[in-house]
Amino acid sequence: MKNQDLPKGKKLNKKQLRSITGGLMDCIDPMTGGCRKISIGCAQLQCRPGIEP
Repeated sequence: MKNQDLPKGKKLNKKQLRSITGGLMDCIDPMTGGCRKISIGCAQLQCRPGIEP
């Protein structure tokens, strides 16, 4: 997708930007390849906590 500058375009707020990205956070640290945080809001499955019955 090409990046376009729209002269009459409206800036999105934080909530609207999160809905575009799916509402999930990128929790992997690019330097180490490990998880920065463990949360159910992470996009990567290895960074989400496991549910044990």
